[in-house]
Amino acid sequence: MSNQKRTATREYINYLHKLTPEAGFDLEELKTYTRTDVRYSNRINESLYFRTNSLEELKPFADMFLNTEGKKIIPNNIAYHLTPRSLAFWVMVDGQQVKRGGVTLCTDSFNSSEISILREALLDKFNISSSIHNKKGKNESIYERIYINKESLDDIKPLLKEHMHDSMLYKINETPDTVTGENSATVTSKSEIDLSSDIGDF
Repeated sequence: MSNQKRTATREYINYLHKLTPEAGFDLEELKTYTRTDVRYSNRINESLYFRTNSLEELKPFADMFLNTEGKKIIPNNIAYHLTPRSLAFWVMVDGQQVKRGGVTLCTDSFNSSEISILREALLDKFNISSSIHNKKGKNESIYERIYINKESLDDIKPLLKEHMHDSMLYKINETPDTVTGENSATVTSKSEIDLSSDIGDF
């Protein structure tokens, strides 16, 4: 991970930590921890994270996006909840820069059926054309990721930039000098959320 991306990730987590209380949620203080990553010659990774307290107001989101075992799921009506702001946060959190254009959404945690629901929602709500890029994981597992092509990304960039923090604009191949004003957004989350970023391998 480059120093530029490492700095961007820190800035974004700090941004979320300041933003979330504006939505009325009580937070823990920012914390850091380090760990050794044996995959990369015992490289030391540092993570920055915070949690919300468990609140009854957040339970509907937990019911919507978690199953009874606590596993993340995609509700069938996700298109109803997908807005320019939520799409921008999705890109900031799970987006991966594609320098030739477009952006990849890391959907490794979801099955093929759920990814199809997400792709249909993107098409229905924003006329976004997407395709599947396969990613090889541990034990030769194959994960599906959503790729938004350059043309579709260019079409929705004005909507995304209204809600994206400057530090994350690189994910859509933009720079902060193309955006004016202060970014603001509303954060919604599950009843207890761990908002963390692996500074070493994000």
